[in-house]
Amino acid sequence: MAEGSEMSVCCKCFGNAGLQYRIIELQADATTGPCEAHPNEMGIPLSVAAGIIDAALRENFGSGISDEREEHLDGRDLDDLIHEIVQPADDELARILKDHLIDNDSYWRPDGEEVFYSDECTYFPTEIGTANYGTRWAQFRDHLMHDQRFFSRSAFGYLREIFEGVESRLDPEGKSPVYMIKPGDPASKFFRARGIRAIHDVKTFREDLAGELGPPPQRLRSAGRLNPAGVAVFYAAFDPITCVGELRPSVGSLVAVAEFKIEKPICVLDTTRYTAQPNPPNIFQPGAISEAAQWNFMRNFMQLISRPIKPGDEHIDYIPTQAVAEYLAFHHECLVDGNKRHIDAIIFKSAQNDGEGTNIAIIGPAAVTGIIGADGKPYPSKEAEKQAKVFGKWAIKEIDVRITPIEGSFNVHQVKGAIFQRLNITQAIPSCFNIEIPSDWE
Repeated sequence: MAEGSEMSVCCKCFGNAGLQYRIIELQADATTGPCEAHPNEMGIPLSVAAGIIDAALRENFGSGISDEREEHLDGRDLDDLIHEIVQPADDELARILKDHLIDNDSYWRPDGEEVFYSDECTYFPTEIGTANYGTRWAQFRDHLMHDQRFFSRSAFGYLREIFEGVESRLDPEGKSPVYMIKPGDPASKFFRARGIRAIHDVKTFREDLAGELGPPPQRLRSAGRLNPAGVAVFYAAFDPITCVGELRPSVGSLVAVAEFKIEKPICVLDTTRYTAQPNPPNIFQPGAISEAAQWNFMRNFMQLISRPIKPGDEHIDYIPTQAVAEYLAFHHECLVDGNKRHIDAIIFKSAQNDGEGTNIAIIGPAAVTGIIGADGKPYPSKEAEKQAKVFGKWAIKEIDVRITPIEGSFNVHQVKGAIFQRLNITQAIPSCFNIEIPSDWE
């Protein structure tokens, strides 16, 4: 290197894959000549590479002088930080890079600024929180609940920022939380339950499973975790115990249960995949920190839609998640298997069977329930036909049945007991045994 000239480096000068990628992008347009250590590679000025390194280190690490080291036992000194994170090709490059960072550390003590690069500092990673996702959610929730609830451009904008690109975030196994479930897949079947007032009503349920166990008639649809009053959402669970538990039935009550299946593919947002801890983000990879922050936010959101709501608080506490469901079903577009799709269903952990049960809420047009006719084709339930006739005979033809009951799956359960926890919180749980039904009610 000639005296007074700046050192040139290339992607091979550093071992960090994210940093290598950033340098390769710059090498394509570089005009500074070959790298000094690797003449076959085009080089970029060390100051440019150091600028990338400086921004990433400041964003993801905090520093403290001497006495603060005791508070951060997982901290490292500047030499270790550079070797572990940046991974220079040799000790000489590490020394030159460190000197450059120290010499170009910009701070002004009269304004309260502190030195960042120093041999006297120890460095510790800052926690990847929810970044602006948590802020946006707080703004959205406050705006929707206390400011403007309907036709709000601001609320729409908040949700668009929060969920943008959610389908591209992969768990450690490389699986996206947004995917398609097709008829015949293991997750294409689920259980639906409803309380029975009297044993004599069993026959009614048995004769019209789609109508009796599907979403209630329009004016009888109460508000739920993911739907306002009057709007249909098909709530179900992947096992009957969880399904019955979600009803919070009283001890001794009867519950009708049947298994249903989808007739057409549905696009789901599976929040249970956020239970996995993603691989640590590469701080030099563009967008990696934002993606990690969104993942952390979605972990919190998963808990939000799973937690129990106190009786009486549903009318206000359900509002944000109801808005999310409507946004995902009718406005949010994600790319799945090469096609743009809206979210048809949300999968989430059960609040009533914590740690074991999983629920699915099928929303929007995908929630239409019907039956399989003698010709093997799906047809609307009696209740759906009744409602369609209000709008004219043409409406019956427009009904697109997406969910049908599985023949022979109908059962009745009776709640036999409750679980008592230390704080005297009780939760009714269903019996695994069916009650005996007289033959004349078949």
